[in-house]
Amino acid sequence: MYSSCSRVVAAVAALLLQAAIASAESDGYIAGLGGESDTAGGRAATVFGDISLSEKTWASALIARTSTGGEAGGLETWYVDAGVDYWFEPLGIRFGGGYWGDDTILDSNDLRASIYFRNDELSVSADYERRQFDFAFGAAFLPEPRTVEFHGDGYGLNARFPLSEVVGVSFGGMRYDYSRNINLQPNIDILRIFSSSRLGLMNSLLDYRVSAGIDYSFGLSALDIRLERWQTAIDQGYVNSMGIGILTPIGTKSDMEFRIAYDRSDNFGDTLTFSVFYYYFGG
Repeated sequence: MYSSCSRVVAAVAALLLQAAIASAESDGYIAGLGGESDTAGGRAATVFGDISLSEKTWASALIARTSTGGEAGGLETWYVDAGVDYWFEPLGIRFGGGYWGDDTILDSNDLRASIYFRNDELSVSADYERRQFDFAFGAAFLPEPRTVEFHGDGYGLNARFPLSEVVGVSFGGMRYDYSRNINLQPNIDILRIFSSSRLGLMNSLLDYRVSAGIDYSFGLSALDIRLERWQTAIDQGYVNSMGIGILTPIGTKSDMEFRIAYDRSDNFGDTLTFSVFYYYFGG
């Protein structure tokens, strides 16, 4: 599992570097970085980039490192991702792949695809994700940790449409089906470490996630409010979340996004998450 993680991290890092080199000749690109922190002891750092390969084709890459705490101990996870988006007006397709997890406990290699419709009035996508998991656990009578392999299939829908020239609404969701009932696996309690905060849950074992939001544009800035609900596949616990964010220019080619979210969870109680992201637009 470690070598798989290393290869994926190296591949995405190489793609980010190639995108940075190619951006000087590109029709456009977006580069960014961000940080998140929550009151449950979680921390995350992200670097990402999107580059225009043609007028209607974009490539993207992302690397994120997350650290979370909790009663079960600390956890360090990687999330890396690369993809391509092609819009042939009004339909488009997206596909990509990535890696998530801690290769000593639980990790996954992921593939995803979407088909979407977009015009001036509506954007809607149908999404599919295939996740191949490795769960490593030990026992007193085993000389080496045992690995259980299983997969998950995710099916989702996302949409956004305007209510006026400055107000828009969005909703979306994803439902996962797993090839194994993870609750029946030995040493399942060790997986509760992934439920210690929202940052640990984001890409872990979920039964479903749903969201709805409203956004308001004023000048070159935008304000949005989002409601979310997740259910974990580990212990069927729920998380209800409400967040508010603002995106505003800080220069002719750069934006900053600030977000705060309040989460109420069956597992980690009430927490606040603070996020800051920086975007640079080139080309």
